[in-house]
Amino acid sequence: MIDGRVWRAATCGVVLALVVLVAESLAAAWPALEPLNERRLERFGLRVVASGHAEMITDMPSSAAIDELPPMIDAAVPQLAERFGVGESRWKPWRVRLCLIDDEARFAAAGLMPEGERRFANGLSLGYRCWVRDQPSDYYRRHLVLHEATHGFMQTLLGGCGPGWYMEGVAELCGTHAWRGRTLTLAAMPASKQASPMWGRVRSIQDAVAAGETKPVAAVRLLDNRRPMSADQYAWVWALAKLLDTHPAYQQRFRALSEHVTAADFDARFDRSFARDREQLEQEWRLFVDTIEYGHDPVREAIDFEPGEALPPGAERTAAERTATVRAATVRADRGWQSSGVRVAAGEAYRLTATGRYTIAHEPDGAPWPCEPGGVTLDYHRGRPLGELQAAVDAGADAFLRATPVGLAATFRPERAGTLYLRVNDRPNALAENEGTLRVAIRRE
Repeated sequence: MIDGRVWRAATCGVVLALVVLVAESLAAAWPALEPLNERRLERFGLRVVASGHAEMITDMPSSAAIDELPPMIDAAVPQLAERFGVGESRWKPWRVRLCLIDDEARFAAAGLMPEGERRFANGLSLGYRCWVRDQPSDYYRRHLVLHEATHGFMQTLLGGCGPGWYMEGVAELCGTHAWRGRTLTLAAMPASKQASPMWGRVRSIQDAVAAGETKPVAAVRLLDNRRPMSADQYAWVWALAKLLDTHPAYQQRFRALSEHVTAADFDARFDRSFARDREQLEQEWRLFVDTIEYGHDPVREAIDFEPGEALPPGAERTAAERTATVRAATVRADRGWQSSGVRVAAGEAYRLTATGRYTIAHEPDGAPWPCEPGGVTLDYHRGRPLGELQAAVDAGADAFLRATPVGLAATFRPERAGTLYLRVNDRPNALAENEGTLRVAIRRE
């Protein structure tokens, strides 16, 4: 009889050996990097900038914005490894060769362009090699480098990148970044157009929504990168990846999909993973793309779906009995839609009365803007006073796009049955500066 401890140790050893063999076979699927002859490259007007995880060949003159790209890749690799669950023994020796191109003829003469008919507008990744055309914007140049490096990391260490929408969505997600000094943050929401020139994904979504061309989740997942994708298509796959990767209810499931990028049933796995709350995902997706802004905060905008309980009718009761059936809900000013805990019936009347004082914004010098549920007319969002109490019912994909003004008090008569949700009116990139709560009394009339 084999001792149980010995058997377990032997089994673990076999499993570990299989994992190593699989990892080595994935890496071997792409040609290894051959040594560079820097003197030869100099004859073509090319130079090399190397770092721990990258070697960049470029015809661009030396500058801080160009020469920081290999160190930026160094900063990205441990973050990619953590995101995709790649062990240190595998990512530590990983390197990518980046060709940063101004004049393509020099790279072609040196034999450094990709073989065959692989034409590309801005960037291309093939295993341990990637190519990026220079850009007028430092931010967008860095974005493309991170995008292609993400592809290369997944191709070589995961064995693939999944279907087109996921492959490009994740690369776009990791391409968005904050780079301050030598500190890199991947998947950072660009704070403004000025902070991310030439990127333009937020504007693309805004324009599509304004034109009535919103894509549901299923339509985004049909986007295919086997043909050149437009900037608008990149915007849609980025948006879906951003919501799923940032939202606290979806993040873990979305990131776990990277374990299945080589699986033929990847999309079926996605469907199974999100089946239980697919309706809520569609509602939050519609809300996200319809209200998207630079600096958008999906965590504060995330809806914690809590079904409500019905209130008994109040009209035929005495005043004391009606008071006893009033429900009170607390609404945070620094969050998006929040469940009231009350289920409403279609066509019935509900009296909502709000009290409280909270901060809805700050002056540049830090002075707070005090606010009550009626809102402040110093500023407006989506045509309504900033800070105004609003109501919606969680019925239909567009549920949270049909906000009803409440203010200090109103009779709310929902068109559809469902749970009543409440929020104060504010931009999705400004919730973090709000403070305080308000109380809402809810009574069925």
